[in-house]
Amino acid sequence: MEKKYFITTYGCQANIRDSEVISGMLEVLGMLPAASLAEADLLIVNTCSVRQASEDKVYGLSHKITNLKSQNPNFKVVLTGCLVGSATSARPRIKKKDLENRVPWVDFYLNINELIRLPDYLLKSCFVDEWAVKALSADSWIPKSEGHNGTAYINISQGCDNFCTFCVVPYARGKELSRSEEAILSEVRNAAGRGFSEIMLLGQNVNSWGLSPEKKLLSRKRIGEIPFAGLLRKVHEIKGIEKIKFITSNPFDFTSDLVETLKLPKIDRYLHLPVQSGDNEVLKKMGRRHTREDYLELVEEIRTAVPEIELGTDIIVGFPGETEAHFENTVDLFRRVRFNVAYISMYSPREGTVSARLYKDDVSRAEKRRRHARLTQAWHETKPPSARTL
Repeated sequence: MEKKYFITTYGCQANIRDSEVISGMLEVLGMLPAASLAEADLLIVNTCSVRQASEDKVYGLSHKITNLKSQNPNFKVVLTGCLVGSATSARPRIKKKDLENRVPWVDFYLNINELIRLPDYLLKSCFVDEWAVKALSADSWIPKSEGHNGTAYINISQGCDNFCTFCVVPYARGKELSRSEEAILSEVRNAAGRGFSEIMLLGQNVNSWGLSPEKKLLSRKRIGEIPFAGLLRKVHEIKGIEKIKFITSNPFDFTSDLVETLKLPKIDRYLHLPVQSGDNEVLKKMGRRHTREDYLELVEEIRTAVPEIELGTDIIVGFPGETEAHFENTVDLFRRVRFNVAYISMYSPREGTVSARLYKDDVSRAEKRRRHARLTQAWHETKPPSARTL
């Protein structure tokens, strides 16, 4: 009988995309998607570890999975995603043994950057045939994109080298690696051929796609033209693609060349541009390489080039050492920029990150909640009206 798989995905678009890649591989190997977890032989849990709450969702699966295993001794669980990367990458921030103790119901740990290991595990577990594994190659499966409001997700890079002090991504995703232009354009054409008119290019920092390590250190004012802007222009020429989205961009290396590219008619008029804080002292402690002034100048340049642009951002309140004055600078930045979309988070220390090692989490939970509520109110009071669905 053909074996069935079920995938549970936590986290961002990059994780969703990774699950689509895994689905494509499994179906090339002969497995079928299960309609529900109850009828699955194999469960893939694709994890997020950006916040503690994300990890807690995975740990909370213990009772359900233990019951499934008691009912079906052949039921297997593969854990992948950022939580596994945090323990098994070349830059681990947590010990694998500690992770194993938290999730004893896991049968196989898969670093998402080592996807090619999965077929051998499936073969040993009698989920797939040997002939299928031998026939499999990196070019023989196509990510199983379900479409996300009609948008196909396409990775252009993996990993991150920015090392913001609060962030787990450089540890979970590893060193930043850019996919080739040829591979990206081929996948875009394939998506267009399958009926997708919209695509979203994904990377932990899309701006640094194709840059040398030396140029990644340069600010937007010094770097000049960047390869990502050229990539957008080439994607723009592909027939069948009517809208191009991308996420996420770092303000530090969002060049004037890239601003000009935003004028192209197929480029989506929504831009996600994480600022994280509106105060320079906090930004410095966060390891962000832009200042408040840099950000406001960039926003003005973007809105001059594309007046109809809608802006989104990420913000952390209650970062270690954030005073009321620091926080009020963030509120003021919100009133100046008038974001259409804002993802506001309360700081939580992430084991193994620089901020967790160096800074005391000295803003109380109650104060974080107050600041979260106040900033949310300021956002609602200032955000422009929008007819778009995000």
